[in-house]
Amino acid sequence: MSNLTKKDIESFGKVLAELGSVIENNPSVILDLLNVKANTPKAVREKEDISDKVLNLNLFDVFKDKKKSEIEAELLEYNKDELKYIVKSFSLGSTRLNSVDKLADFIADQVSKRTKDVFINQE
Repeated sequence: MSNLTKKDIESFGKVLAELGSVIENNPSVILDLLNVKANTPKAVREKEDISDKVLNLNLFDVFKDKKKSEIEAELLEYNKDELKYIVKSFSLGSTRLNSVDKLADFIADQVSKRTKDVFINQE
């Protein structure tokens, strides 16, 4: 164990004992916490950080007549979460890229290679 003292363990034990007694006296606290997390759909949690502009974006209609550099310049206006949402929602492939610049370049590259949205009628 690195840098943990007996006093640290005792303090943590006191915290756990107090949490145990609170849970014992009122188990509904934990149930309420778990129910709130379980009842919040994942899609809703993801879309909280996504602007309406991105949610209503039709990527292929907007960028079909533009060059890769123009597409990339426009995509740099969005944040990282929005760009990841675009990659996922338009089935542009998997990527581990994490910066706005790299994601914008990836999306621009993918969109400039395609002439139409091949996934438009897929459910």
